[in-house]
Amino acid sequence: LSRPARKQKDFVDPKKYHLEGANEYNIWYGKFMGDYNNKSDREAAGDRCVLKTDAGATKADLMNSDRRHARYFCVHFAHGICAKGSECIFYHRVPTPEDDVKCDELMDCFGRQRHSKHKDDMSGVGSFMKPCRTLFVGNLLKTKYDSPKALEDAVWRHFGEWGELESCNVIHRLSIAFPRYRLRTSAEFAREAMASQSLDKGEILSIRWAFDDPNPVAQDAVDRADKDALAALLQAKGLCLKPAGFEYPPEYQLPEAKRLRLDEGGDILQEHPELAYPDTDSQYMEYYQQMMQFQLQQQQQMSAAASAASSMVAASAPFVPATAPPPPTDSASVAGASVGANVSESYYAKQAALARLGIYADDDIEEPAEATASGGDSKKEVKEAEEEEKEEEDGKEEESGWQKFKDEASGAFYYFNRSTGESSWENPASESTQSASIVDS
Repeated sequence: LSRPARKQKDFVDPKKYHLEGANEYNIWYGKFMGDYNNKSDREAAGDRCVLKTDAGATKADLMNSDRRHARYFCVHFAHGICAKGSECIFYHRVPTPEDDVKCDELMDCFGRQRHSKHKDDMSGVGSFMKPCRTLFVGNLLKTKYDSPKALEDAVWRHFGEWGELESCNVIHRLSIAFPRYRLRTSAEFAREAMASQSLDKGEILSIRWAFDDPNPVAQDAVDRADKDALAALLQAKGLCLKPAGFEYPPEYQLPEAKRLRLDEGGDILQEHPELAYPDTDSQYMEYYQQMMQFQLQQQQQMSAAASAASSMVAASAPFVPATAPPPPTDSASVAGASVGANVSESYYAKQAALARLGIYADDDIEEPAEATASGGDSKKEVKEAEEEEKEEEDGKEEESGWQKFKDEASGAFYYFNRSTGESSWENPASESTQSASIVDS
């Protein structure tokens, strides 16, 4: 449809209508909390959908309607009370075979969730375990029609407006009818559109889902109709239903199930080699060899990269001799250096022990003169100054060739020059720097 959908109502009173399925669903009673009692059998519907004037294009026709963004039909349009018209996000028309294919089996055409079983009174949205395309129509006023044929024509005309009918069985002595649609979505739409409506004589129709017909002939007809509907659904989805181009011979029988062991315990493949599975290793041998070569190349590349990385690390690491060079033999220097080292090490050892116990009482331990002679600076500034001094000394040692070692016997540090073989308790690099600064001045 190219024309815009017409507004069926300018205003909808919310007191007279409610949103079906908006509340929590009660699985014990099989209905949503707050649903009203069904009064459709006693009160006539105030409005009715007229397709000739009401149907038209809405926003749903302009949107993507694939399975991930499914669009449904407007239930208020089916009741004849939609106040949005072309601004509605649901379809304002009757379902087509294409819509029936896209509709989810767990939902009806209006987007409401279907249940596994029908309600006891066969009302509601229907069942997805037992889909029904036949409606039960009650409260027909057969006495007001001129003939049974007139009643049948009225049923065909009013219910055929909502979709293609396969059959319409009217039982005059009971004043009931069973219209059967070709599409499930057409039956769902017709059930909502004709609820509490009238035909030609002012009756109030009672619409329910129909039970299965116990007549065997009718059951066979229903089975054939279901097969035809299933074939049409498969064709609409693009599946080919043509018979295969070959047929098995009449004497063909399916082979028995393969058994690896006989009853006597022997191997069945030895006595019947034709039952063995074909050897397909030769088909994939070339691919297997290529994969093995690729894995071997990867392993070689990884080993080469690991060896290169280890060589780079070894080249960048400083040279450490297996045995340290001998320290200087000056006894006085050894004594002074060992005393200073012991004093500093004992102080910092005590500080570390207290820190591990969670005690940070620096004032309880007398700090050695080396650590307190900072000219009134804070400990943070002293630490930064020591780090800068250490970096300068390391740089000077690298330039002069002197390296720093620790004497295991006394715990003091000494310096050794590998190019000349000399050793000293004092840092010669700092002394040379001081002499050079004196000469420059």
